[in-house]
Amino acid sequence: MSDRITVETLPNIPYIESGQEIGDILLTAIKSAGIILEENDIICVASKAVSIAEQRQINLVDVDAGEIAKQIHERVPRKDVRTLQLMIDETGKPDGSRLEIQGNYIAGWLPNGLRLTSAGVDKMSAETVILLPENSDESAKRIGQRILETTGINVGIIITDSDGREDKKGATQLAIGVYGVPPLRVTESISDEGKTQVAEETLCDMVAASAALIMGQRGTNKPAVLIRGIDYEFNPNVVIQDALNETDM
Repeated sequence: MSDRITVETLPNIPYIESGQEIGDILLTAIKSAGIILEENDIICVASKAVSIAEQRQINLVDVDAGEIAKQIHERVPRKDVRTLQLMIDETGKPDGSRLEIQGNYIAGWLPNGLRLTSAGVDKMSAETVILLPENSDESAKRIGQRILETTGINVGIIITDSDGREDKKGATQLAIGVYGVPPLRVTESISDEGKTQVAEETLCDMVAASAALIMGQRGTNKPAVLIRGIDYEFNPNVVIQDALNETDM
């Protein structure tokens, strides 16, 4: 484990527009800031920036809410019924069985096994919402490989998203897609009895949460953060499912 880790924003990133390549935008920001990338640096990128670039905005005028969404709306009236329909759609289960509702809190299990507040559907304006990237691992890979092609440096990429819990106020940030950075870190220690103890840590989420200290929530215009000093073995084949428990939902 490292004794010193640095977390810094990538400055001067413009507002992301549909169809842009996030990798190219990051490279421009890195060059303009005079940052010299190093092997195994990690860049965390906010999922909303990626989603905008990948044209994942949805106009609610184009959404027809079904009966299940209307029933859920009676339980969670603060959510637009059309947004609820999109949450159902994102879970891949039309019957709404992969949504969890506790009081005013709603979460959804996505097809890849992630459980996220509002199934990752986020409000942008009164009539517009934004969905998560279709495949956040592929999004992270595309960014990382673009950086590798240009700089020759292996940089880990973590796509992050805000997430809340039913038992706590506010939100934190976790990983929804990875490239290069193993989602799990396995550590070993020796107990007082001389036995080997093995512990698994969700490294990708710890990194994402540290990035959130700078990123903040939407509106800060800090969608990318550079993290340096974390020891890990770069692996281009990792995916977020490596950190997920299997579920029968």
